[in-house]
Amino acid sequence: MSYRKYLILVLVIALVSFAAWIILLFRLDPCIKPGEFSVCNPPSTLSLFLFFASLFFALTSTFTLMGFYLRIWLHHHEMYLDHFNISLRQGFLLSLCALLSIGFLLLNVLTWWSGLFLILINVLIELYFTRSV
Repeated sequence: MSYRKYLILVLVIALVSFAAWIILLFRLDPCIKPGEFSVCNPPSTLSLFLFFASLFFALTSTFTLMGFYLRIWLHHHEMYLDHFNISLRQGFLLSLCALLSIGFLLLNVLTWWSGLFLILINVLIELYFTRSV
């Protein structure tokens, strides 16, 4: 497949994921489980899973597209598929860092040093992949 088909596929995934995330945000209440009437002691696991899954795919595809076009703008002499693979990996790592931060915030354990630690882990993982290539 050419890189244009990959980019179109990632763009479609981004649009569908953001649409699903917005629908979940406005239509699905995490405090109400199906068939129950409660005051949000534990949030519904289905709604939280769908929220995080749709946000993960939306952020990964968005960061991938942004990274790909930034790499094309900065480096004109390299092959496009190399840009795409690197951008996909970095988009995955950035969205994982964002979702872990949101998860820590949900658990009330997010502090500045735990956020900095997540960023440091992502930088070390990226350095491992760039050094091994």
